[in-house]
Amino acid sequence: MDVQSPDAARTRRGPHLTGWFQYAIVAVFLLGAVSLLLAAAAGTGDWAGLADPGLERYGDPKDWNPPIGPDSVWNPLAWLVEICRWIVMTSLIVVLGFIAALIGFVQYAGQRDGLSRGAKANLLTGTVLCVATALLMLTPYGSQLRDWLLD
Repeated sequence: MDVQSPDAARTRRGPHLTGWFQYAIVAVFLLGAVSLLLAAAAGTGDWAGLADPGLERYGDPKDWNPPIGPDSVWNPLAWLVEICRWIVMTSLIVVLGFIAALIGFVQYAGQRDGLSRGAKANLLTGTVLCVATALLMLTPYGSQLRDWLLD
């Protein structure tokens, strides 16, 4: 009979939860900023504006949100997009991205020898994506995207 120690279960659970957290942060960025940017580009036909988002190209970003109305109060997609957009607009995505990257790095460094190859790849990928998301929002492009979302 193979009995696993509680440490083995904790070792597998930590990287798994960290990976979920990291990918959730990236999903918040994609849903809160990129989805609205793509909707605006598709709606206006101005695909070059993806590299230069602004009011003069795409107008008000609220025009590209899921429609608000009496039915949208109970629509979880409308709430989800608005919450994600708020997280990106307030730059909370930068803080969350760096926190998720730090947790992933500490998890990887502390348990590197006890992790499977898949867990290592998952942690490294999530960490790199979180750092990239946070750094993107600190660039002039990220500032321009945030300013567009704020209007």
